[in-house]
Amino acid sequence: MKRLLIPAIMLLFLPVILFARDYTVVSFSTENAGKIDFNHPVHLKALGSNCTICHNTLFAIGKKAAPVTMKEMEQGKSCGSCHNSQRAFALTQCTRCHVTKEVPVDIPNFGAVIFSHSFHLGLGAYGCEDCHNALFRARTDNPNVTMKEMEKGISCGACHDGKTAFSVKGDCTKCHKVRDIPYAADATFSHDYHLGLGAYSCNDCHGKLFVAGPASRRYTMQEMETQQSCGGCHNGNTAFSVKGDCGKCHKNVAEVTFDKSDAFFSHKVHTKILECGSCHSGIFIGGAASKRFTMADMEKGHSCGVCHEDKTVFGARGNCEKCHVKTRDVPFKTDVAGTVAFSHGIHKQLYGCGDCHNGIFSAGAARKKFTMADMAKGKSCGACHDGKSAFSVTAAASCGTCHPLRDVVMAYDARFPHVKHLEAQSCGDCHNDLFLPGSGNKRWTMAQMEKGNSCGACHDGKNAFTVQGECGKCHKSTVEVALSVPQTGVTRFSHTFHTGLHACNDCHNAIFGAGASAKRHPMADMEKGESCGACHDGKGAFSVKENCTKCHPVKEISFKESGARFSHTFHLNAYGCTDCHDALFKPAAENRRGTMAEMEQGKSCGACHDGKSAFGVAEHCEKCHPVTKGVKYEVPTANGSVLFSHKSHSAKGYGCIDCHSKIVLAGAGRRSYTMKEMEQGKSCGACHGFSMAFSVKDPNNCDKCHQRQLY
Repeated sequence: MKRLLIPAIMLLFLPVILFARDYTVVSFSTENAGKIDFNHPVHLKALGSNCTICHNTLFAIGKKAAPVTMKEMEQGKSCGSCHNSQRAFALTQCTRCHVTKEVPVDIPNFGAVIFSHSFHLGLGAYGCEDCHNALFRARTDNPNVTMKEMEKGISCGACHDGKTAFSVKGDCTKCHKVRDIPYAADATFSHDYHLGLGAYSCNDCHGKLFVAGPASRRYTMQEMETQQSCGGCHNGNTAFSVKGDCGKCHKNVAEVTFDKSDAFFSHKVHTKILECGSCHSGIFIGGAASKRFTMADMEKGHSCGVCHEDKTVFGARGNCEKCHVKTRDVPFKTDVAGTVAFSHGIHKQLYGCGDCHNGIFSAGAARKKFTMADMAKGKSCGACHDGKSAFSVTAAASCGTCHPLRDVVMAYDARFPHVKHLEAQSCGDCHNDLFLPGSGNKRWTMAQMEKGNSCGACHDGKNAFTVQGECGKCHKSTVEVALSVPQTGVTRFSHTFHTGLHACNDCHNAIFGAGASAKRHPMADMEKGESCGACHDGKGAFSVKENCTKCHPVKEISFKESGARFSHTFHLNAYGCTDCHDALFKPAAENRRGTMAEMEQGKSCGACHDGKSAFGVAEHCEKCHPVTKGVKYEVPTANGSVLFSHKSHSAKGYGCIDCHSKIVLAGAGRRSYTMKEMEQGKSCGACHGFSMAFSVKDPNNCDKCHQRQLY
């Protein structure tokens, strides 16, 4: 009796165990007061874990509760049933449920002002209802209210009227945080300093002289001199003038560097002898409107050239190093001969800057590029490099002096050494007749070189060794060639092995065209003596026809769907490649998989595996299918998926042919059967319908195949 009682008690509690949920915090979105969190654990602790106090009396399980207003709660609905200041805290204690936060109020043309709930509620004099919803709706889309409107008692102005609380009219900094404002040229405007004078308030400047916030704009010194912006006060009467007292605002003027030309302007040096107004704003406009001038402009009296004209002070034309504190090598990127570097260091040992600048070369933005043809006419470098003053730019032997020479690496590890060739030839011997330097140069095939093109113009066996026979003089190494053959995968040709037996010209270019002229040959061509077949004919070397595996790697083939494996290694012990390829199998991506039914008719593997030449495909399945696996059938209903186990059936003594191909078709011919068809003896029902095994008709047996999930 006791044994039956315990399971009976467990059954009574089973629904509770199955359907219990871990309730935590539920969030409710309100229209006017943001998100409110309801905490189940807190309430369950207070109510002795009794859910039925609220469910289903106040809240129906499984149904979405209709929104309830605060007014309805005050009448005892929803949360108000308990939160009435008797059973639990009153609804008037807003912050117990509604989370308050610091609210940023975005003010057009000024930025954000932070309203602090914590501060106002912490005063102890005000509750939420003092402001909500009479003055402010508890939501994010409250309309913006101007200062003028607040001064009339709207919004914050209802309290901040100078009586109840400080006035919105005069105490700006209590809400609006002020800061020092940095400007260009090391100028800083200090709110603290100006307000600390005690003579000015915020509205003396805002919004008469300045529009605050994102819409504010910067004023030039010229505009300030016309009483705008800071110039409204700083006019020499009310306060010092913006016109002459620069240092009062611009505390630390920076030294100005011109990165492109390595030039340097020192404010410190100039302000010792000149006032700021001597240059600003007549000669130089500072800040964003500032303009850069070329040396040619300065020589005409603009910019620094107003003073630096060789009378007042040293001239802009001939005293470069006084402003340009250093020089650097200048790279010139040419279209045809790489990057040429001009060295100031070398030339300054012989010449002064004025010898070249600005007569021969215009520096900076006015700089111009010159071609070699221009230089040959005396322009640019050619003004000195004419063969008299210095080496000639047109002399072929001089090219390497400016243009860097390098070994040119080409395909198949071929190298052209410039330095070695210049021992006997000059640049002009090859450029530009045979080779066009730069990106427009053309690559030539060995066959074209043998006809006198490119390197073949000299390397003809008379002037220099021939391109036809002495490959190793240019090609420093050979590479192993991987040939991607669609039918048999990657086939590798080893230069290392073959060059141990033959010279390069035994094959190139008579049998094989190298590089761009290389051509792929099929096996049929090779059997006729072309390509590899020229040697591999069974006389000079092994035949291409009968020795497939010497070049083509063979591998074990796995048939993933059926778990079958084909072993090349095993079969090659008894057969040659041509016994199967291409008559039975085309070794390519488009090769077709044969079904077991087709094999039984003599196709594919069945051509040999017919029970005479070799074991039949209809039996001895395990010889090819060494591994069987479970087959999963996804059932499109709530009955759950079905997993068929080969292992459990073979353990009961059944062989593959007991089911395949009589009852169940394997592979591509397989199809799913309905329960009705199985009940008529098809598929699994051939056994699972009679006394051989449990019946598919008996509903008590469903769970033996259908793996259903319990919820």
